[in-house]
Amino acid sequence: MPRGEAPYRPTRLRQKRRKPLTCVIGAKGADGCAIIADTRVMWEAEAYDQSKLNILWDRIVLAGSGSAPMLEMFADGLAESKIPEAPNLSAASKQIEDVIYAIRERYEPRIGEDCELEALIMGLDGFSEGEPYLRHVYSRGFSERIDNFAIIGHGAPYASMLFRLLYDPLLTAKELAILGWFTISAIVSSGLDQTVGIGPLGPEAVMVRTDEAPQFLTPFDEQLSAAKDSLSKRRYRLKLLENIWGRVPQAYARELADDPPIY
Repeated sequence: MPRGEAPYRPTRLRQKRRKPLTCVIGAKGADGCAIIADTRVMWEAEAYDQSKLNILWDRIVLAGSGSAPMLEMFADGLAESKIPEAPNLSAASKQIEDVIYAIRERYEPRIGEDCELEALIMGLDGFSEGEPYLRHVYSRGFSERIDNFAIIGHGAPYASMLFRLLYDPLLTAKELAILGWFTISAIVSSGLDQTVGIGPLGPEAVMVRTDEAPQFLTPFDEQLSAAKDSLSKRRYRLKLLENIWGRVPQAYARELADDPPIY
């Protein structure tokens, strides 16, 4: 070390820097779109559950990925914005892009990568009517249309593997919501990413279909209950084992006896 130069000591800000939390899945299907999100939020060293889905102007669904303070500022900025004078997809998208860009422009010089923020938005192309759309909004103030699916947040690499394997554009919006719910729940139950978490009711899921307002998927839905059951009893894992070896190996025989797979 050169004489007179102080030793490098990471600041508290550098020590706490981490990739944006969250796992949010947005997908487009045969009759609409769906967004599914985990509920884990970190403030300092504490984790708790909080909704990450926002409904803007009763018509547009928005879910963001980033640190809790950034997401809170994003939500506050959108809450203060008025409904576009000429309500349509283009006007609404530009308004959301402007809010996210203003936050980055203000705070990036101060905290660098900690201000990373992105979002998925979903609604109808005519604002209150029309065909469903899905867009990915980036923190640099632009967005792009999603014609299949997009996953944002720290848990994206894990979710992408499972979701991509089972995704099909012919799935309905409700089927996509259930698939996304299963994907995020599987990540949590497997312990793949500690920054992704859910409460007792699981991830949140909302869908938009042609000419319809956003509709949340109830935790007590019959199809969703089947997905919950398969997760809790690890049936999907046993079926996967059979597909790999053509049978369930002896090492998993006890697990099979306790929880026979579904055919």
